[in-house]
Amino acid sequence: MKQLYILLAILTFQTSVAQNPQLFEYTWYLYSMQPTDLDPVYMVSEIEPPINPYLVINENLEFYGEGACNSFNGLYEAGQNFLTILNFTETGEDCGIPEHNSFEDGYFYVIMEMSYSITQDGSGYVLTTNTALLGNAVFKSYPLSASDFQKNKFQLYPNPAKDKLFLSTTSPVENLKIKIFNIEGKLLSNQTLALEKQTAIDVSNLSSGMYFLNIEDENGNTVTKKFLKE
Repeated sequence: MKQLYILLAILTFQTSVAQNPQLFEYTWYLYSMQPTDLDPVYMVSEIEPPINPYLVINENLEFYGEGACNSFNGLYEAGQNFLTILNFTETGEDCGIPEHNSFEDGYFYVIMEMSYSITQDGSGYVLTTNTALLGNAVFKSYPLSASDFQKNKFQLYPNPAKDKLFLSTTSPVENLKIKIFNIEGKLLSNQTLALEKQTAIDVSNLSSGMYFLNIEDENGNTVTKKFLKE
């Protein structure tokens, strides 16, 4: 599917002209995306386990970012409020979750070729894009949450884990929601705790394999860690 989207983008090649300078000033965090008018609308905040897709475009039109589980980079050619991919490289991992894979296929398509406009809302700038097949995407110049939650450094160990998984942080956080998802995105465990420096999470009842630990504070800020169960 990714190859089909890339081919569709390349077929509508555009010429190079100057771009809106605001395009290069921010990290653009994806909020919603619909690759074509026949595809579902993806609301990033509703995808489980959570993901944090973003896009950065430099003034020389080189770009990089993150999808659901893969990072990417490449080079655009510019048209008037229009960008077309010249080259594109992504890390090529299977995300292991069907919804993440489907989302990433569409996300990589919407950034392949796009007309765009930049507006403002109450918190920053909004980058709205449109695809050749009547799809669209909305990026913002600030992440889903503007708090310092992501600056907290969370560590999981041991990884792989056998019976207990330890979660530690450099900054105490209260009222954390700790959720465990399997690779299919099914919620297996949900608990709330206050994390001072370290806490133990019982994983003895999990089967061997890969899991996702989602950490959410009382303001809805999230970070997700992968771990293996022996």
